[in-house]
This record gives sequence, C-alpha cells and structure tokens, in this order.
Amino acid sequence: MEMEYRVQSSSKLLPSVISTLMRVMESNPYAKFFRSLKDQHINDTSQIVIRSDPNHDQRTHNAPVASQVAAIWVEDGGSSQPLTHDIIVRPYSGSSQRVCHYYGCYDPLQYPVIFPYGETGWHRNIYRSSSGRQHRQRCSTFPINEVLVQTIDDLVEAEEQVAQSSSSNRKVSCREYYCYQFQIRIGQTSLLLRCGRLLQQFIVDMYIKIEMTRLDFIRCNQDTIRAELYQGIIDSLHLGETEGSNIGRPFILPPSFIGGPRDMRRRYLDAMALVRRYGKPDFFITMTCNPQWPEIKRELLPHEEVQNRPDLISRVFRAKLTKLKKDIVEGKLFGNVAAFVYVVEFQKRGLPHAHFLIILDSKSKIRSPDQYDAYVCAEIPDRSLNPHIHEAVLKHMMHGPCGRDNPKNVCMRDDSCKNKYPRNFAEITTNGRNSFPIYRRRDDGRQARIRGVLLDNRWAVKYLYKYIYKGHDRVLFAVTNATNTNRADEISAYQSARWISPPEAAWRIFRFLLNDIYPNIVSLQVHLPNMQTVTYRSEERLEDIAENNSRRRTMLTAFFERNRTGSKF
Repeated sequence: MEMEYRVQSSSKLLPSVISTLMRVMESNPYAKFFRSLKDQHINDTSQIVIRSDPNHDQRTHNAPVASQVAAIWVEDGGSSQPLTHDIIVRPYSGSSQRVCHYYGCYDPLQYPVIFPYGETGWHRNIYRSSSGRQHRQRCSTFPINEVLVQTIDDLVEAEEQVAQSSSSNRKVSCREYYCYQFQIRIGQTSLLLRCGRLLQQFIVDMYIKIEMTRLDFIRCNQDTIRAELYQGIIDSLHLGETEGSNIGRPFILPPSFIGGPRDMRRRYLDAMALVRRYGKPDFFITMTCNPQWPEIKRELLPHEEVQNRPDLISRVFRAKLTKLKKDIVEGKLFGNVAAFVYVVEFQKRGLPHAHFLIILDSKSKIRSPDQYDAYVCAEIPDRSLNPHIHEAVLKHMMHGPCGRDNPKNVCMRDDSCKNKYPRNFAEITTNGRNSFPIYRRRDDGRQARIRGVLLDNRWAVKYLYKYIYKGHDRVLFAVTNATNTNRADEISAYQSARWISPPEAAWRIFRFLLNDIYPNIVSLQVHLPNMQTVTYRSEERLEDIAENNSRRRTMLTAFFERNRTGSKF
C-alpha cells in the first residue's frame, strides 16, 4: 500500500524503482530512530523571490538563467555570531534533535538516496591513512554501534564527543574529504557522480559546509587573537589598563580567507601595482567554458546532462585554462609577456569563465592599426576560409538583435542599446577617444540570420571583454509567504546575497586557483610611527607587548632601519 501511494504522487515514478529503494532503506540503521517526513504535517508555504533590478550592477546582480541548484549565501563578515547549517531530525518519540553540519551522520540523514546504508560522512575525527590510499575512520563505515547506541540521545551525544575531539595535523579536513569523494577513478563507478541533479545540491551543500568550517575556526580563535594599533596599546597602559583581553578588535576576518573583503582588496591593489610598474595593459582576454567541448561530451554517460556534472565542467575548464596560460606566457602568442593577472569567475548561466589582463614588454607593444587587426577581429569571418570560426562567431559573438527589431532586449535603456549597437561601419582600425581603438567593421555585404533577424558586421562583438575583479555573482532575494498577497515589492525588502553555483563549489573543493599574478607582489605595510597593527593573545599583558622589540617591528620600520645604519639587505 505504501508503494502504491508513493507511485500515485507522480507519473514519472516506476514501481520497480520505488520497491528497490524501499527494500534498500530497510537496511538503513537510521530508519529505526527517525520518522519520515510523510508522518509530518508541513504547512510552511514560504518561498524565495529573486528580483532582477536594473538599478544594481548587472554584471553581478543579473538574474539567473540556467536550470541549476544554487546556494544563496548572505555574507556578514563583521558578525561574530556563529552560522548554522544544521538539520532538525525527529525520532519516533516526537521530540526533535539538531544534527550539526560537522557530525558524521549529517550526510546520510540529509541524503539517504546517496547513502542508502547509512555510511558515515565527514566528521572531525577521520585520520589520514599511513598508506595514503584511504581514510581511516573512527570505527567502521557505519556511525551507529548497535551495542553502545540505543537511543537518539546516545547517537547525538556520541557525535558531539567526536566533534569535540582534539585537533591533529594527521586528521582529514572537510575539503580534503569531499575532494577525495568527487574524484573520477578509472575502472570504478561512483554512485555520487551519477546522482544527476541531486549531485548539484550535494556539491553546493558540501561547499557551504567547508566555508562554515573555516569561519567556525576563525571565530573560535577570535577570543584568543586580537588586533590593535601599537600606539593604542601604549595609550591603554597610560590609562591604567593592563589586560589584553579588554582592548582591541574582537573579530577579524583575515585576508587568508579566500573571497573575503580583505582578500579581494589585496588582490586588486596587487594588480594595480603591476600597472604602475609595467604600464597599461595591452590585452583583456575572456575565456568561457563551452558545454559542447568534446572533452566534456565524451566523458558523459548515455542520457547524462552536462549541467549535472559540475565536477567534470571544472576539471576540463581548468585544463584548458592552464593550456591557454601556457600558450600566452611560454608560447608568446602575443609576444613577450612582462606581467599578467587572471581571475576565474562563475556565471549564473552555470559555467565558469576567466579574465586575463596581459601586459607586454616594450618590444611587443601594439602600436599600429595593422597590429590591432592581427589579434582582434570585429567582423563576420569568411565561411569558405574559416568555417569553424565563422560558426563560432555566429553562435557566440553576435550582439542582439535589439533596437527596433527587439525593443525588449535586456540591453535596451531609454529606447537605445546601452552597448551602442549597431556600431558604425569602419574601413580601417583607428584610435578613438581616450586611446580606445575603433575596430575595423567593413561594409562587405556579409550577413547572418541571428534569432530571426539579418545582422551584419555592425553587430559583431570584438573578441575581448574588459572587466576584472568585479566580485562574486550576487542576487537580490526575499523570503515571502506564498499565501500572502502582499508580497515583497519594495527594494528595501530584498537582501543582496552571494550566488554559489555547482561549478564554483566544485572548483573550490578541488582547490583550483581562482586567480594568479606574475610577477609576485609583496605588500609593504605603510603606517605612521607607532601606528602599525599588532596582533596578540587576550591573555598577554600589555607591558610585555609594549616592551617586546620584535612586536613593534614591521617591514617598513626594518626598511628604514637598514637605510639608517647602512647595512646591506
């Protein structure tokens, strides 16, 4: 009767599959503890409303268009309150228990289809194997010990004891564990990588778990590590304060937290240092992942969709990005490279892309229109000479149509295209206002039908795009009640949050580089006398900090001291 009831809920469900799942779930050790959601009456009709507001920067706040599972992350770097990413489970007794994201039973409880036998997920007490081939867990692959665990309270207490265990460098981190799980192994079939759309949710969920683990570590150390100006410590001593725990900023999000405000600002300043040293950039190059790449298509199983393999998308894009970087720098595709910066970003279309900023040395600089035309084309290629490039340009590099042919296009502002298309024809490339080139767009009669409209060279987009370090993809959202007719329509009711897609989650779990810079930049902290930042532990006494000469030294003070004494570096 239960199987018939489940099958009736959807015409897409097969009785044979449902019967198999029910039989497998009977072996799940958690089934004897927890009730199914079918036993719960859920009357919450809340839903998330996403707003596309043209008043916000559309490079980051554009509306999502891909069919994918994503996470909305409300960033609050200044808050010292711990974040929660837990689940609530209800045993048959009727009470409820909170299962924290760092418990080993979190994964099998949240994803019973992926872990049908209740296999343990990541927890804080997984040790590295001496052979390096597999992780050694605290007991078996099952978290429930039939002898020691008889109730839900016993289970939660056991998980908490593991979570509070002492730290060790030999233990496997959250990121390392899931990076291991998402590997593609020859000759082995991974159930996890064959879960389709559920894999999208799982990989995003696990990345959120990793971020929360990192933030929890930072917050747990905020009580012991503080920051204050050296002069502020001296002033506190004069006022009679002696304890370090009573002064200083209590919460610090360090620049080592990738993607944080300090990290993004530091990288922006590093890029500007290159421009100051080597001059203006010569090329801005954008590379976007193509789901039709043969390297992706040939790895898919029959009936498998590209969007359901974010791990594969990230791996192939990273391989091609590495090859492009090698061609530019070592292969001297555009000449000798003096400096470069690249940043990997993720679109709401569901695909990663990278922006390169290339600075050539003085002998390779572009100085004439002919050199522009050798690298940049803003025309429809000749099909007979370059059929592959011709097809790619028509598919990816034609703007519009907009204007009278499509007045509702997203680029339209006040009855005109904000990107100034169609551009004017130009027989040769010339330097326009502010030294920006006006690319050659000859009136050669070539046309192509794009989305039902004939377009010519005036609509071809140049193969370079000029922005970098614009930050994470973001979204405006509000949580509203579906039964409430007075829905959130005011801009003030919407929060700005970070949009995390499955490819980004996979990229970060694999620890692929999000950016790179050459040559390396070393930041020199500039400060007024005695205004340098000093970090210390809350239990330290201020007299000891103030009298410690090594604590007051910085790179800048050491630089001045070497110049004063005349000693060599």
